[in-house]
Amino acid sequence: MTRLNKISVSIIAVLTTLGLSSVVNAASKSPHSVGVQLSGGSAEYKDSKQDGDGVAQLYFHYNYAFSDIWSVEVGLNTAAEADKWKCTDSKDKFVCEKQNNKLFNLNADKLNYSNVVVAGKGQYALTKRNSLYGKLGVQFYDYDIKNGKTTLAEDDGLGLFAEAGWQYKWDNGLALNAGLQTMKMGDLKVSGSTIGLKYHF
Repeated sequence: MTRLNKISVSIIAVLTTLGLSSVVNAASKSPHSVGVQLSGGSAEYKDSKQDGDGVAQLYFHYNYAFSDIWSVEVGLNTAAEADKWKCTDSKDKFVCEKQNNKLFNLNADKLNYSNVVVAGKGQYALTKRNSLYGKLGVQFYDYDIKNGKTTLAEDDGLGLFAEAGWQYKWDNGLALNAGLQTMKMGDLKVSGSTIGLKYHF
């Protein structure tokens, strides 16, 4: 191998190393990120409280960071009622049965809602990787409460969105978060815990 080839190989190796490290740095410092969250909690309709008012949510979001502290978030949430299960162990057999508890005070068995979220986010670094965060904004909601195919209540409009929690971020751009979330949708209020993954790109 000639000296020029050796130099070329060395330059390529250095550039490749720098390129890979810049990709990693870009991933960890990029203002753009996307994420997904799973949530579980409870719902109240006109202050009703009864067993069976559980919900499950799936939330996709995009963030743009203006600084290390402040960012804006746009997201799409979809959700439905979450049925409870009762499991018993009898005669060497483990059996689980779905508990079809009615929702609210309406004798309802179905709840569906979706939300388009626009929120501001602030975070406070505890260490290099750990931080606390808070989100506050609005969500455009649409929900219906049914018994079979009969609609008992429905509404759409503008409501409050709030979330607070903890986040852990790796150098490769991935971050894990866990928090508490609440959404006010007219007469319907939903609150619960959430866990999610986010990727900076």
